Amino acid sequence: MSEEDALQFRIMLLKRRQEIFEHVNRLEAGWQTLGERDIELEEEAQKADISSLYELLDERGKQEIEEIDLALCRIAVGTYGICEECEQLIALKRLQALPESRLCRNCAQKYEQKQKKLRRAREVIPCTPLPDEYLNFSDEELQEEILEHFRTDGRIDLEELKVSCRRRMVYLEGTIPSEGEHQIVLQILTDVMGLASIIDLLQIDELSWEREDRAPGKAISGLGRELPIGVEVEDVTEDTLKSEEKGSPYSPPGRPVPERE
Repeated sequence: MSEEDALQFRIMLLKRRQEIFEHVNRLEAGWQTLGERDIELEEEAQKADISSLYELLDERGKQEIEEIDLALCRIAVGTYGICEECEQLIALKRLQALPESRLCRNCAQKYEQKQKKLRRAREVIPCTPLPDEYLNFSDEELQEEILEHFRTDGRIDLEELKVSCRRRMVYLEGTIPSEGEHQIVLQILTDVMGLASIIDLLQIDELSWEREDRAPGKAISGLGRELPIGVEVEDVTEDTLKSEEKGSPYSPPGRPVPERE
């Protein structure tokens, strides 16, 4: 499966997961008429405690969330789209119709004929043991170890990235500025740390990282102006700003400016 296909299936799974939680959040809030409150509903669903919303789901809803999370985990570690029974690739058409599918069409038919059921998804995800060096780690210690790897690597913006560990499963939530940085996160977790139980719920949001208050050298003193190349924040003076207003590049004086008496 190509990276592009995997990315599209991930988007489909995340969208379906959000729809499920939005639905239960809507029922819990008792909103009968949405109308202009659709945006408000979406924001509330994102802020809500996912674990508490999960408990409000009926059994079918819980199982669907678990199937989606298992699929997201497999996308993260590169095993998505492989049949659990025959270990052959599941057809793309089947995944497009049912992206959380765990069996190919032939094996699914055999299971139906024998009235056989797959193990529940939540029992499958934690089956991958932690690497030896992390076996005795608590959830909090594992979380800090992951964050330390990210900080040491230095290529990941941690401002809106949330990492949590529950029952030794790693949950990635929040937003990240690019797919490239997203892949770096997964590479550190899987290739460097050897982790395989990862529920990847990260959203890619390039636009929020293009705001002036995030870009280096911008929004100086609230003016939102871009500094000339080679001029640092601490070098900004009244002369710099006046020069920019006149449309000519600022050139620093050849000798120190005498202090005013």
